[in-house]
Amino acid sequence: MDYLKLNLNMSGHTNHLSWHCLRTQTKREHIAARMLAGQHEVEVFCPRISQIKKTRIGKKRFTEALFPSYIFARFHYETQFRKVMHAQGVLQIVATGDRRVVPEHIIDSLKASLPENVIEAPDPSIEPGAEIEILTGSLKGLNGKVLAALPAKKRVEVLLDFLGREITVAIHPDDIILKEKD
Repeated sequence: MDYLKLNLNMSGHTNHLSWHCLRTQTKREHIAARMLAGQHEVEVFCPRISQIKKTRIGKKRFTEALFPSYIFARFHYETQFRKVMHAQGVLQIVATGDRRVVPEHIIDSLKASLPENVIEAPDPSIEPGAEIEILTGSLKGLNGKVLAALPAKKRVEVLLDFLGREITVAIHPDDIILKEKD
């Protein structure tokens, strides 16, 4: 047994914790992260993005994995490999050839750029120049172009082609969404 430990250390594997990229089941990143952190005492980093999406009832902010179907986990490969691989939601450890460790400086850099592990994406439908569709009210279904954000009034100025004339209207940002591309 001592020979095996010595051999592992001589082959470049060490007894310290290393970061690994794990492939997870689709839309199950949060489950895999919770299981690894809670039951298997593995440090997990699951960066997320909060963004606006269109729904049947308007637009809504959703928080999802920044890297869909992937999370990062820090563990001791030789002793925790089986536990990690059998955790709920985990499919495999990502590797390129025999390289499977993610350098620590990459994870540190990602963590530094995401203070709360979440990127708050701005609403693209309120950016000047955005082609939008109106979701509610008497103008529902009309398309237009955002001219400017009016933060003091919590409105967006939109240019519409209405009955053959161009008109400018001020609309609440929740009432517009990016126009779907044809």
